[in-house]
Amino acid sequence: MVYQFDPETELIFSYLSKHSTNENQVFMVGGMVRDILLNRPVHDIDLSFCGNVREYGKKVADDLGAAFFMLNEKFQTARIIYKSRPGIKRWIDIVATRNNDILMDLSQRDFTINAMAIEINKRESLIDPLSGANDLNLKILKLCIPDGLAIDPVRILRAVRLSVQFGWKISPETIQAMKISAPRLNLISVERKRDEIFRILNLENPVIALRILIHLNLVKYSFPEIDFQMVLEDNQNDETQTAWDQSISNIQKFIQFEKLVFGGFSSEGAMNIRQAVILMSFRRFRLPLTDYFQIKLHEDRPIRSLFMLAFLYHNYFEKYNLRKKSMEVPNNIVEDAISLVEKIARALVLSNLEVGWLKDFSNNIYIIQQAIVTDQPLNPEFAYDFFYQSKLSGVAICLYSLMNRFDIEKDFPEDKNWMNCLSICSFLVDAYFNHFDEWIHPPNFINGHDIMKILGIKDGKIIGYWINKITLESVKGKINSHSDAVRFLKKEANKAT
Repeated sequence: MVYQFDPETELIFSYLSKHSTNENQVFMVGGMVRDILLNRPVHDIDLSFCGNVREYGKKVADDLGAAFFMLNEKFQTARIIYKSRPGIKRWIDIVATRNNDILMDLSQRDFTINAMAIEINKRESLIDPLSGANDLNLKILKLCIPDGLAIDPVRILRAVRLSVQFGWKISPETIQAMKISAPRLNLISVERKRDEIFRILNLENPVIALRILIHLNLVKYSFPEIDFQMVLEDNQNDETQTAWDQSISNIQKFIQFEKLVFGGFSSEGAMNIRQAVILMSFRRFRLPLTDYFQIKLHEDRPIRSLFMLAFLYHNYFEKYNLRKKSMEVPNNIVEDAISLVEKIARALVLSNLEVGWLKDFSNNIYIIQQAIVTDQPLNPEFAYDFFYQSKLSGVAICLYSLMNRFDIEKDFPEDKNWMNCLSICSFLVDAYFNHFDEWIHPPNFINGHDIMKILGIKDGKIIGYWINKITLESVKGKINSHSDAVRFLKKEANKAT
């Protein structure tokens, strides 16, 4: 059969074909071919090219009016970024065919289901030297060559991800090779390991993959600064629970929360009280929460995957940030939490924005519990102060606090702490999505230069004090213009003197 695509993809292929010749063949490879055979929509395009990748890619990009850059000069890999509509990008990745021999190239790939190709000018035939189509039909993941993991250990993590993502079984021989080659994960570049880890964390249900990692003893080679055998000393249950167990449990609760709030619920069975309360409190935020978790602090990594990472480290963040029994906040929480985040950041080579998000998260996860204990009034000033400290991580902190305190599958008796937590978190999420311009980031009616001129001062700390005080008054709705701010400033300054 001839493999056909949508009009936009066919347009791209017309330019790909235009610059190919009998000597410089172009092949669809890897995940793209796999998706075609699975009848899945094709978005990004993976190609293998026999010839000079830079010259070929640049010509195609110019014809498409797309961006072009080399990913790796040594290995002749390039990327074309084609923007079809505002905000919609498509990646066309091109890699040089090994020795200009597609059969040799396919034989050196990771798994048989990825070792298939289709020449773009001969779309009626499938090139399948290792029977990958049959393994795809059998839903089994097998190595192309016995030492495939030793050659490229990152394939160990890829095997875990693919097996969970598509529901495939990993062959016994491949599992054995994964166990033997696990220590070699420490030999690959941090960036490649990080990318596979984040792809795992962003799976629809990463819990299954995380359990496979622990079963195959891969956690210690994958996540820095995690003692997955650390026993929780303050566990409320009689059963022994490790930090890793609790992390997995909380991620599972969040997945259940996503299915309930983002995906709706089945009408075939009655919800329990807890599910009903959660649905009533958060269903109205379904779209903004979905958008929030897809925000990218790095081009390849949405907040959702960073949130999963935060779950894995949450016991360590709490250890640094909160003495639970006494509710005493240690004086050194900032230094300790920052130290931990910086270790993680170095080990995973995170972007500055991601590091900032994790620091804001780790330094402020105690605020909700503190608000419960102190019976914090829910008012605009509290919302402003909370998000002033937690910034973009604040919404995630709210959901983390909920996941850390309940089981969505079980009913619950009247529980004041739980209900307080729910009220606080739903109030803060509502404040962020529905009152952002009023409470979270109100208009700046006066600036430091104005204050310096009006009060005749130059001390930055004092100027900052007055800016914050005026902002809080605007959050309360008592200041609504520049003239209001000036009157308030003069009046309060006179009182102070």
